[in-house]
Amino acid sequence: MDSPKREITKWSPGTPSYLQNPYPHLHDCLTNSPVQKGAFGEWVLFRYNDVKQILRSDDFLTADLSGFFESKEPVILKNTGQCPFLSKSTKKWLMYLDDDQHRSAHSLLEKVLDSFQLNAIVDSSLEVWFNSFFNQETADFSYIASVLPSLIFSELYQVESDDWRNFEKLKKVSHSLANSQDIFVSIKKYQEYNADAKWLFDTIRLDFEKRDLPDTALISRLKSCNEDMNTPFTDDELISIVIILFFAANETTVDTLTICIYEFLRNNELLDYILQADTKQINIFAEELFRFATPQQYTIRINKYPLEIDGTLIPANSRIFLCLSSANRDPAVFENPQTIVPNRSNNPHLSFGNGLHSCMGAKLARIELRSLLKPLAKILKNYRLDEESGIEWYQSIFMRGIKTLNAIHIN
Repeated sequence: MDSPKREITKWSPGTPSYLQNPYPHLHDCLTNSPVQKGAFGEWVLFRYNDVKQILRSDDFLTADLSGFFESKEPVILKNTGQCPFLSKSTKKWLMYLDDDQHRSAHSLLEKVLDSFQLNAIVDSSLEVWFNSFFNQETADFSYIASVLPSLIFSELYQVESDDWRNFEKLKKVSHSLANSQDIFVSIKKYQEYNADAKWLFDTIRLDFEKRDLPDTALISRLKSCNEDMNTPFTDDELISIVIILFFAANETTVDTLTICIYEFLRNNELLDYILQADTKQINIFAEELFRFATPQQYTIRINKYPLEIDGTLIPANSRIFLCLSSANRDPAVFENPQTIVPNRSNNPHLSFGNGLHSCMGAKLARIELRSLLKPLAKILKNYRLDEESGIEWYQSIFMRGIKTLNAIHIN
């Protein structure tokens, strides 16, 4: 008697149902086809153990995003009059650097961030945020969430300018940087994203040229540490480091926060849990929220050597998409993975990556979420989802976030 054929689920991230909610499809991929080749020759891995092992291994390189843009820009920007700024802006993004370049950039940014009182900066930013943006009868919590990381970044940046208070513009630019990394991007969209990257790059470059910046400003500290550590990075490379700090502070924070608010408004029991929780319980709950949200859905690695998984041979120098969002909901590791479990104490999620390229902003992200949960829960008890306007998700693959999240004040 013939054995039944194994069911196969083909990874299809561009479909409308996937973009609305990727998790049923990712579950099917993990269950039926955890190692597979995509439509453009990339390989995709979905299981937690496979993803974590590669993240921790020295046998893999990161993808060269800047080099990718540089190779595509003659076509992308042909006859537009635009200068290439996506490649310049991403030149020193830590998650796309390897070996000495990564070590130097990581050490520099770590030293700079350690020089700030992050808890105090978060506390002062939260005070402004709660006092200024939660007094409407109707509220778009997607916009409100986008303001907080901009406030925090401004506290680090310390440049008084209307540009850094234009929260709508900053939200748009941050999202352009996120979308530029996606899989299916039209030439027209690339040109739009490049224009936003140019605006951000030029804005920061003007600030680099200012003579009156305080010694405590982010740019001043970067320049000083760059000299002291004898790195040395050029100003353009330092601007790229500022941009990745801006992007990381904005995009992943906003996406995590909006997804959390959405889930809180759908399930008031989560708000009740937060309000009665002690500090330890809040910390545990925050990790569960990072796991559940997983705003960065994928990361990419290049294998130096041939790799065999489950009898499937992946040739050397292949692009391997590691599905963080699938790994974070792998039932072999997480019980009830599709559900927020507030007291999930064993939670080795991969939302901040793992190994050498673990997220530099993890410390700041944890401070933010842990600090805001209780005061936010008190406010959200007075809101309900606006069922008529609904919820609109961003139509992107690499990042998952909410574009519009309307709620109505009920008291």
